[in-house]
Amino acid sequence: MNKVQKQFLVSLFPEVRFSEILANHCTFRIGGPADAFIEIKKLDARSRKNLTSLFKFLNKSNIPFFVLGGGSNVLFNDKGFRGVVVKITANEISIKSNQQNWLEASAGVNFQFLTKHANEKGFQNLLQFAGIPGTLGGAVRGNAGANGIEIKDVLISAKILNTKTGAIKTFTNKQLKFTYRNSYIKKNPHLIVLSAKLKLQKFSKKEAEEKSELIAKLSNRRKETQPWGLSAGSFFKNPNPSNHPTLTPDQFKAGYLIDQCGLKGTRIDGAIISEKHANFFQNLNDPLNPATQKDILALATKARKAVYKKFKIRLEEEVQIVPHSPKSPKKFKK
Repeated sequence: MNKVQKQFLVSLFPEVRFSEILANHCTFRIGGPADAFIEIKKLDARSRKNLTSLFKFLNKSNIPFFVLGGGSNVLFNDKGFRGVVVKITANEISIKSNQQNWLEASAGVNFQFLTKHANEKGFQNLLQFAGIPGTLGGAVRGNAGANGIEIKDVLISAKILNTKTGAIKTFTNKQLKFTYRNSYIKKNPHLIVLSAKLKLQKFSKKEAEEKSELIAKLSNRRKETQPWGLSAGSFFKNPNPSNHPTLTPDQFKAGYLIDQCGLKGTRIDGAIISEKHANFFQNLNDPLNPATQKDILALATKARKAVYKKFKIRLEEEVQIVPHSPKSPKKFKK
């Protein structure tokens, strides 16, 4: 990125930071410097106009970019990112109560804060999302789910920015074509979630008490079965049971399959497959031997090959793997 290009970025976003370390912006705590890092704290009319101008400039200048949410489901390269990282942290929330209760929130809202906020306002139906990390935008993009519910079950619509055309369009639930941990947005990286509208529901006092008890049990179970530490949560998606009718539902957990291959506790340099949950790959945060993207991917490749050899099941990563340069191949064997 040359001096003139940097000056243009500064003219649009004076707070732009150059050579920002990406490890500080993801839960893996892995990643080198980005050429430029822009944080979007508001999504008002002016900010949206500047965003449109930014992507028009990046496309015209052939400068790669990556849009970041909460950083809970991403693995950066140790050499960083040769381009511009745009992090959306805008966190406006609006709740409407009429014949149909709903809330609209910016993509950068912390998803756990959002569920608690709705609950405090008397709407309990989002509590089942307890434990999902990251932002609303990331949750919509990946159709996040937990405890028997997914974003597709509550989403009404989402405002999407097309980085190729600069157009902002409202997509309905149906148009987003949600599937398990996937969506039309995820399949089309040039689309960015700006905000989303979710259905809200009030429960009776009895239903609310029952729901609270259930969520507390699920939360305790999550704490008991999932490890603390630096990771991106579940690394692989759970396989589709319909493709393997001979296995039981309990066997269709990526963690179970990796565990059956005897890989819990497997370590490669500064990274390890958790001894508590085999689908959690962790950065041991050892200052003398820091984990790298290469370490994590080596563990993932080992797990993928072992599961296929034993069960003939191909695991698909849930974590987004970001290369040093978008033009370089992803070093992850399938």
